[in-house]
Amino acid sequence: MQRVSLTWPVLLITLGLMLLADEFVPRWDFERTWPILLVVFGVLKLIESGRPPRPPEGPRV
Repeated sequence: MQRVSLTWPVLLITLGLMLLADEFVPRWDFERTWPILLVVFGVLKLIESGRPPRPPEGPRV
């Protein structure tokens, strides 16, 4: 079983929440806050690189 990366799902959820906030929160401006996506992506990559690798599993009998 391979390690599942949560980077893309979390990034897409963050993007969706930012776009939703752009529609419904009056003072939210997506054009000025899109770098949040870059920060989220970077933090997730740092967390992912710091996790120890999962040991390989033997064949199932």
